[in-house]
Amino acid sequence: MYRIGDAELKRIDALFKSGKVFRYGRGGECSRFEEVWSRKLGVKYCRMTTSGTSAIYAALIGLRIGPGDEVIVPACTYMATALSVLAAGAIPVVADVDESMTLCPKDLERRIGPQTRAVIPVHMWGLPCNMKSIMRVARKHKLLVLEDACQAVGGGYEGKALGSIGHAGAFSFNYYKNMTSGEGGAFVTKSKAVMGRGSVAVDCCQYYWNPEETNSEEQFAGLNYRATEISGAILNAQVKRIDQMLKKMRSHKKRLRDEGASAGLTPSPVNSLEYECGTHLGFLFESDTEAQAFSKGLRERGVGPMIPINTGRHVYTRWDPILRKQGAHHPALDPFKLAENKKCRMDYSVGMCKRSLDIMNRTVFLSMHPDNMASRVREVGRAIRDTANSMMI
Repeated sequence: MYRIGDAELKRIDALFKSGKVFRYGRGGECSRFEEVWSRKLGVKYCRMTTSGTSAIYAALIGLRIGPGDEVIVPACTYMATALSVLAAGAIPVVADVDESMTLCPKDLERRIGPQTRAVIPVHMWGLPCNMKSIMRVARKHKLLVLEDACQAVGGGYEGKALGSIGHAGAFSFNYYKNMTSGEGGAFVTKSKAVMGRGSVAVDCCQYYWNPEETNSEEQFAGLNYRATEISGAILNAQVKRIDQMLKKMRSHKKRLRDEGASAGLTPSPVNSLEYECGTHLGFLFESDTEAQAFSKGLRERGVGPMIPINTGRHVYTRWDPILRKQGAHHPALDPFKLAENKKCRMDYSVGMCKRSLDIMNRTVFLSMHPDNMASRVREVGRAIRDTANSMMI
């Protein structure tokens, strides 16, 4: 979490005093945020949810993904990306990331099979995927594209907002994200049909609360992932500061990136340096031994680094339910056991994306923070230079 305080408290206080704490028919905070966020992204539709996971799930339902379909996901993402695919009844196929720590377009194309219907490029740690190449592959093979922007709220790619480039996009607003309401999410799309189906997945009574959206064909048995007015109020305060926060972090990142490069380090490639979130600065090393030495040196100098391979459920080798093929709470509902999925590929192993493991072992990330003063940025720059010099890189 970056910032939360008086602005959020004022909106919550006003909300409580109004007594209009239910979004449908009484409140307006969720509706307001959906309007603001869709306008900011340049899409027509936005629906708030309870989490990034439910946002991905709802978007998949909106895109009509289900049994018989494969969905390609990257080897480096929080496992909820892949679990959402299973929740929709489909099968996740894991593809390599490249040195940018995002989905490799070449490996995406290599992994496409007869049952592949969609791909979820994940803008991991605020870093945009190579969307130009991914969309080219998707068009060639007629794939649906769902952008997982859960870790890249507010970021962009070559002037376009992340989440607005594919057929749908999903966001998380939990504690660790650029904007936070503690927990929360949203999915967006330019398609009325996708929004209609996805909204029923979010709220089983969507057609009841919004009769103007009623479509008997879409009144399937949905669940309830609808957001609260409290989340809406918090996010309406948060959205006002996101642009300046990201601008500051991008500035800090560029400066420290240059510091590292001048000291002989190799910055991790970034697909859209001018528009990405700027939340994480990466350096790529020749070996995991060098990466560990650099990380150790930074810690000794008061800077906390992160090596992606050590981030638990963000690495496909730690996606235990998938590796064990436990796709649901009941065998009759388990996508891995459904007859419709017999032709889908389910040959998972810890070594299926060795290139990704190698890259995650050899990369060191540093987190940026919008409240870092110039003096702190100088300290981090000095730590980067001194550590690099001590390693004689």
